[in-house]
Amino acid sequence: MKSIFKKLYKVTRIIIIILPFIILGFLIKKDLVLSGHLEFVYDFSEDSPVITNLFPANRMSETYQIKNTENFWQQIQQEPVYFETRLPQKFDTAEVEIIYKNNSQPLVQVGLRTLGSNDWSYDFKPLENQLLDDLDWFKIEDSRGSIWQKQKKYLSWDQFFDQIKSINNLASYNYDLDRKFLIPGYKATDSISQINRTIRGAHSFYTYIKNEALDFTFTIQDINRKDGPDPLTINVYNDQGNKIFAKEISDDGLISKFDVASEKRDVSLKILGLSEGVYRIELDCEDEIFFRQIKTKQQYITFINKLYLADSTEYADGFVDLNYSPITIYSTVPRLGLASAHPKGLQTVGLGSNQSIRLSEEHKNYFVTPQNLPTYIYSTRNDLKIFGRGLMAFSKKMYFNPEIYNLRDFSITPDIDYLVSEYKSPKEANSWKINTVKFNLENAEIQNRKLRFAISIPELNSSNENLDLKQIKVTLDKKPLTYRQLLNKVIKYVFDRF
Repeated sequence: MKSIFKKLYKVTRIIIIILPFIILGFLIKKDLVLSGHLEFVYDFSEDSPVITNLFPANRMSETYQIKNTENFWQQIQQEPVYFETRLPQKFDTAEVEIIYKNNSQPLVQVGLRTLGSNDWSYDFKPLENQLLDDLDWFKIEDSRGSIWQKQKKYLSWDQFFDQIKSINNLASYNYDLDRKFLIPGYKATDSISQINRTIRGAHSFYTYIKNEALDFTFTIQDINRKDGPDPLTINVYNDQGNKIFAKEISDDGLISKFDVASEKRDVSLKILGLSEGVYRIELDCEDEIFFRQIKTKQQYITFINKLYLADSTEYADGFVDLNYSPITIYSTVPRLGLASAHPKGLQTVGLGSNQSIRLSEEHKNYFVTPQNLPTYIYSTRNDLKIFGRGLMAFSKKMYFNPEIYNLRDFSITPDIDYLVSEYKSPKEANSWKINTVKFNLENAEIQNRKLRFAISIPELNSSNENLDLKQIKVTLDKKPLTYRQLLNKVIKYVFDRF
C-alpha cells in the first residue's frame, strides 16, 4: 500500500512540476501565433471576445435570426459604422471578409484606421463597386485582382504585366502602380490664369509646376453670418502626400454675426525652388470665407471632391458684385452629389447634352451617375455644392488628372484604355454577397492592441435603404516564427509576465 502511495506521490509531484510549463507553452503558442496565421469570426449570434459589436449602436438595427436556422444578421441603417478587432501580436496584413446584402448602393467600402492627424484617417478599399461591376470591357480576373481592357489585347495577367511599362492610357484603382505622374513636354508660361467665380469654404486642388514658382493669389471675403473669428490656413503637399508648406491668415477683426461682410483681401502664396511635379493645395477654413477670385501663373487647377459655387442672390446682402450668370463645370466625378442650402439655390442642374436632375428640397443630397465622362455640369442659379470622389475644373483647359495611376474612385474617361485593380466583384450565394478586402498594416493605428475598421456606404444616409450584414471575418497574417525568433520571444514573454 505504501508503495502505491509513494508512486502516486511521485506522479503527482511530476504533474505539479510540469503543469505550469504545459500551461505556459499553451499560452505562448496561443499568444505568439507561431504559424503566422490567425482568424477571427463574428456572426452576430453573440458578443465576440475578439471582434467588437458594430458601433455606434444607434446606427444599427437590432439583431435578427434567420427563420429555421442558427444564422443571425443585423442592418446598417446609417453610415459609417465601426468595429475593432484584437491584435495579439504584430502582423503584416489584415484581410476582412464580409457576408452582406446590397440592393442598389453603388459603393460599399471598408476602411482601416491609419496613422494621421485627425479621426478620419482611414484607408478605404471597395467591397462592392457597382459602377465598376457594370463596366462592359473585356476583363481578366485572377487571385491578384482584375484587369479591364477597352479593346481586347492581353489574354492573361502575366502577359499584361510583362508589357506594363510600355502601356499607355493606363489607370489603376485600388492598386499601386508605383509610377510618378509627369506631363511630357510641359513648359512654364508668364501668362496669368484667373478664376473669376466665387467659391465658398474649404477646398483643395491639384496644380502642376516645372521650372517655375508655385504662385497663387487668392482674393477672400468673410461674410460674417456667424459669431467668432474665421482664419484661413493654406497647406501645400507634394506628390508623396507630405506637407511642405503652411501659411496662416488670421481673421480681419470682424467676428460678430452682426458685423457687415468684410472687405476684400488678397492673400499670396509663392514658393520658389520646387521640383517638377504635382502639388496639392488645401484651403482650410469655415464656410464663412468666400474666395472671390484666384489668380495664378500655373496652367492647371483641378479641384478635388468638392466645389461650392456661391455667385448667388442669397449673398447679395453681403457682396454687391457677385456674378449671377449661369456657370459650367467640367467634371470626371463618376457619381455626383448635388445640394443647396437655400431656397434660392433650388434648380434643375444639367449634365452633358441630355441629362438633368431637379433639386427641389434644400439641405438634401441628390445623387446622379453621369451617362458619359467627362461631363459638363450646368448650373443656372449657383448656390450649389457639387461633391463626389473625383475631379472637377472651371474649364477643360484647366483640367488634368494626376490621380490616373491611383484613382481614389473608379472613373473611366476617354484617355483611359486599361484599368488594373485589386478589386474583384463580389460572389453570391443564397441571396447573400461575399467579398474580401486586404490591408497592409505597416501604417495602421493600433490602440490597446486593437485595429479599428470602418464600413462606409456613402449614399446610404440619403436613401431609404439598409445594408444587411451576416458575418465578418478578419484574417491576420505574418511570417511564421523561426526557432531563433521563437526563443527570443519566449524569453521576452517570460520576463514581461513573470
